[in-house]
Amino acid sequence: MKRRDFIRTSCLSCIGGSALSLTLQGCSSAYYAKQVDLKQNELVIKKNEFIEIKKDKQSIRNVIVAKYEKLGFPIAIFRLEEDQYSAVYLECTHQGNEVQPHGNYLVCEGHGSEFDNKGKVTQGPAEKALKTFAVKTDRENIYINLA
Repeated sequence: MKRRDFIRTSCLSCIGGSALSLTLQGCSSAYYAKQVDLKQNELVIKKNEFIEIKKDKQSIRNVIVAKYEKLGFPIAIFRLEEDQYSAVYLECTHQGNEVQPHGNYLVCEGHGSEFDNKGKVTQGPAEKALKTFAVKTDRENIYINLA
């Protein structure tokens, strides 16, 4: 293979790989809760935020993200079981970058740290777990205690 052909093929492969990576990341974007309320130091999120309806088919999301303007970072709420949830603050303990949900785990795209759905480190460079919040529920809502 000629040098020129090799360089052209290599460049096209890199561009194609980058485009595919961006496309896949776009597919895994997190769902942001539409209604987040604050009542007596608790964030209140409706359980039906976890219900996803596509073309008359209903499925359950395993994670939603809640933003509240007075918090520096969002909170990921993972559905662990039918009525069990975890709430994880999305600030990386390594250097303070925002962590992103990817399926059932979290990734810091700044330096590659990974965390499970309860905030525990599964891959460094982060060494400390993410901040978590106490969660309680009733029939309709999830309550995240910010205190």
